[in-house]
Amino acid sequence: MEWDGLTDRDRYGDWYLKARDRFSDLARDADWSGLFEELDENPEYVNLARPGNHSGFAPLHQAAWHGATIAVVSRLLAHGAWRTHRTRDGRLPVDIARERGHTHLLELLEPVAVRRLPTPSDVLEHHFHAMLRERTGSCFDKIEHLLPPLSPLTESRDVRIFFRVAGMMGGFHYRLQADTVHVHRSSRMDADNGEFYQVTPDGWTKLPYTPRPPAPWSFPY
Repeated sequence: MEWDGLTDRDRYGDWYLKARDRFSDLARDADWSGLFEELDENPEYVNLARPGNHSGFAPLHQAAWHGATIAVVSRLLAHGAWRTHRTRDGRLPVDIARERGHTHLLELLEPVAVRRLPTPSDVLEHHFHAMLRERTGSCFDKIEHLLPPLSPLTESRDVRIFFRVAGMMGGFHYRLQADTVHVHRSSRMDADNGEFYQVTPDGWTKLPYTPRPPAPWSFPY
């Protein structure tokens, strides 16, 4: 899964920008067969809004807007679409379906927490965002990014998300285990295995360096 927080369309490469726009057009136009063909090729697109993120509408929001069939929405959820994903103005997919009168989707789109964040959850997210700001150096000062919420981590027992940071030549992989968010910071400029962090309701800490490269998506603890 991927969280795209970049708000400047000019920061995307031409080829990638065209591919993402094409994908967003399919969702906007309710071309579900075309959209699922794209997801078969690029499953990481499922929660991505149009580049630039002006409305924040990802495919599940578009399905809620159009009143797609239960089969379409169920298939998006099976691909990993987040029920807790908010638009730029703060609406969940279920809110959009309710506003549009698509009552057949309300039960299916209601967020379900398979696991819970420690209480109060905003404290954990505050420390997570503080760590991101600290460990990106000047990247956030030069280029605006929307910081990722932690709520999608509650929707499955094994959600792993990548937050790409422009100017860093890499980004952060993160996941939730018990009351801790485990984070791997990596860049193509790294000569080693990158850096690892733990974020808890008490704050965040950097873990000792591990010289042995871990397997993809694994963490040295």
